Amino acid sequence: MGVIKQLPQNVANQISAGEVIERPASIVKELIENSIDAGAKNIEIRIEDGGRELIKVKDDGHGILADDIESAFNRYATSKIEDIDDLYSLYSLGFRGEALASIVSVAEIEMISRHQDSDQAVKIKLKGGEIIDKKPVGSTIGTEITVRDLFYNTPARYKYLKTTTTEFSHISKIVSAEATANSDLSFKLFHDSRQILSTPGNGKLKDTIYAVFGGDIAENLIPIDIEDRYIKLSGYLCRPELTRSSRSHELFFVNGRPIYNNLTAKAVETAYSKLINPGRKPIVFLFIKVNPILVDVNVHPAKKEVKFSRSQIIFDVIKKAVRNTLKENDPTTRIKIKKDHSLEADRDQTEENIERDQLFNQNKKSSYNSAKQNNYSKTGSYKQSKGNYQKNINYGDDKSYNPDLKSSENKKDFRQLIRENENQEYSLENVEAEESYFKFLGQIFNSYLLIETDQGLKIVDQHNAQERILYERFYAEYNKKDKASQSLLMPVKIELSAEEREIVHQYEAEIKKIGIDFSDFGNNTILIQEVPVLLKNMSTRNIIEELIAELAEAGKAKSAAEVQANMLEYLACRSSIKAGQPLTKNESIQLIKDLYKTENPYRCPHSRPVMINISREEIEKGLGRK
Repeated sequence: MGVIKQLPQNVANQISAGEVIERPASIVKELIENSIDAGAKNIEIRIEDGGRELIKVKDDGHGILADDIESAFNRYATSKIEDIDDLYSLYSLGFRGEALASIVSVAEIEMISRHQDSDQAVKIKLKGGEIIDKKPVGSTIGTEITVRDLFYNTPARYKYLKTTTTEFSHISKIVSAEATANSDLSFKLFHDSRQILSTPGNGKLKDTIYAVFGGDIAENLIPIDIEDRYIKLSGYLCRPELTRSSRSHELFFVNGRPIYNNLTAKAVETAYSKLINPGRKPIVFLFIKVNPILVDVNVHPAKKEVKFSRSQIIFDVIKKAVRNTLKENDPTTRIKIKKDHSLEADRDQTEENIERDQLFNQNKKSSYNSAKQNNYSKTGSYKQSKGNYQKNINYGDDKSYNPDLKSSENKKDFRQLIRENENQEYSLENVEAEESYFKFLGQIFNSYLLIETDQGLKIVDQHNAQERILYERFYAEYNKKDKASQSLLMPVKIELSAEEREIVHQYEAEIKKIGIDFSDFGNNTILIQEVPVLLKNMSTRNIIEELIAELAEAGKAKSAAEVQANMLEYLACRSSIKAGQPLTKNESIQLIKDLYKTENPYRCPHSRPVMINISREEIEKGLGRK
């Protein structure tokens, strides 16, 4: 008897559903797109417990005929396409005929729909793919779908859901993207009975961006409208002074469909690369219109990724168009006249400039304010220096060697310098005996320090090393209760997107415990009134953004201590020496000494390695001596 068996239909449906329905946000996306395809003008989304308890999407579209309402839940039943060729002229958002069938196989679903040509609506209730009830009811034209008890029959899937905050964050991103893509539709989003988002639906993209992402962004938009042989670009770019720490505000739409595509993100980031700080991401709302034959939306079952058939051409067109648009619009900081006639620069640019200037001055003078307490050398710590290095090796302060000179005297000076470095050893305090000394050999690529110890040749990442040093210093200072926080002379107003405001609401108690005190200021705006002392010279806006991004991606509830750790990690990272920054010999030696005084000199706060070791045996083996 054979061992290959046909799977029961309900099991096959549950397996297929796993490809389409990854989490509550997947359901929200599919239902919203069905509403859009149905010609809705108003879409209301209600969520409870991040989508675990309830997802309800109601629209005023043309509705479903009574004769079609059961068929709508059959797999591969759709009104969008008829044959494979239709995929190459596709303008509807849905087309697979899998969404409702996938949802109903893993949840309880209730639909009430009245077609525009009918006098009466039909209510149908299903669970696990089986019809429980069906009857006529009274209702307005349109469709209302309610999803409950998600993944009730697939507990393994349910246990992989994240926190309420994380799951709702994904839902909020979906709704924000769909609302931006369809500025002529009005969207309302509720979570646990609280209204989170409301868009005007007046067809004005800028008004929708204002409603979803706040006034700071809406007031700093640059329109883009360029048509090429292959594609047409429209939408808005944000001025370079407003940025984010992640790609959360890089929104791309292809033929009206919100999409993720690494090529488009890279093209935009390349165009912005000379105008924003390293590590920051631009804010863009870019609509790409192409011939459907040039884009494949059938790549992923959830339709969240697309592929372009002429990717390099599209990359070049986007990069050039964005760069030219930015050049045509003066990217320098704008000064606004307030009602009290004082001058106010755009807030983010001012804060980022202050932060950049302060970090530069700190690096130029001393990366620590407490240099004396840490027994630094008289030359100061971590000063900006051009250094003197040959073939990317920095040998410190000695200026006798000039790589442009070829005289024997110059070569002699260089050899002498090497001999001096070879013979000089530096002691380390409070470390294990086998690492109680080191010889500093030099800096390579302006990023890594070479030292010799009994353990072998160590390559130290200068950024990760100082990040560890600063983190432990900040942690010690932060926990001194008598100077934990201070009131701001001028409170900082921060406008948040709907998603960001909900995260702040969920973690309000934890954020306040770490010394960031704020109050509501209306329209998804908060007013920061008190911050930890360590933030006094930093960009409050950037700190909040970084914390929100971390909390959104955490996937589990975070305590106040964990939120505090994230903040300190951010501070240490942003305050540390950067890769590519030349150091003098004295600065390098002091950095290594300070590193070995930390509790964990081998890992940075983000758990990245601080150093790697190559033993003498490995070197000799590699060179054929063993």
